[in-house]
Amino acid sequence: MKKIILLLLLLLFIPLVSLAQSIDVLEDKNGYEIFKLNSDKSGYVNNLKLISMNDGFSTYNYQETVEYEIVNELRYFKKKISLTNLANRFSTTLIDLRNLNPNMKDRKGYIKKQKIVVPIKKIFRKNSIDNSLFYLFGNTVNSINLIFKDSDNKLKKITLELNQKLGVNRLSLLGYNLKLLYKDFSNIIGPTTDNIKPTQNCLNSSSMCIYFEDRIMNGNILWQSKNVVLSIFHNFKPNVNYDGSMNLIVNREVSFTDKSFYIFQKNNSF
Repeated sequence: MKKIILLLLLLLFIPLVSLAQSIDVLEDKNGYEIFKLNSDKSGYVNNLKLISMNDGFSTYNYQETVEYEIVNELRYFKKKISLTNLANRFSTTLIDLRNLNPNMKDRKGYIKKQKIVVPIKKIFRKNSIDNSLFYLFGNTVNSINLIFKDSDNKLKKITLELNQKLGVNRLSLLGYNLKLLYKDFSNIIGPTTDNIKPTQNCLNSSSMCIYFEDRIMNGNILWQSKNVVLSIFHNFKPNVNYDGSMNLIVNREVSFTDKSFYIFQKNNSF
């Protein structure tokens, strides 16, 4: 009988262990979805658009990109048109137009009733992206920015922007919404590793909570494992529209950062 009771207790305990929260999950994931910290830029290069370069690091926006090829085609222009207008229309120069059409006849920079060769930009390849990457716990991710170290092209930081434009009547909900985002992460990796943590009563309550209300203006919530730092940053500011109405511009960022780079940023105000 004792053996049966022990077996039942063991069976009940195993699922609890498997569902237990652990900061180790952050270490195991080592990033966000397909983006892995310290992976090589070559794995994402077709979908990167350079935003900035700073102190040996480059920041890119991850997005769908399109590659083009230029095809020279013969086009007939019946009506009078200026060569400057043509150059602008086909994103070229007057010199290139004349090089493409050495026998072109123009009068004071205009042509009429004439066939000429013009460069046409055509889609060569579309580098699509997985749109599911732009949803986090039901929140829309406006953009994904990646920072690489220039010397070795290794990924050092992944930032998800979850920015919002809300009515001023939603001001009282900012702390509550921040709490929901925090709970989504804490359900997986446990409470913040900072010394100050939200109480269980705060997390269980459906009303506002001081811990999160204090962090809606330039607030940061951190989790730190051995090699990875997860950060939720929250800020907001009022915005006056041209018609005199007001909105709240809410800046929310979720970042996954290589710990050594996090320390570098902190020490250098990067």
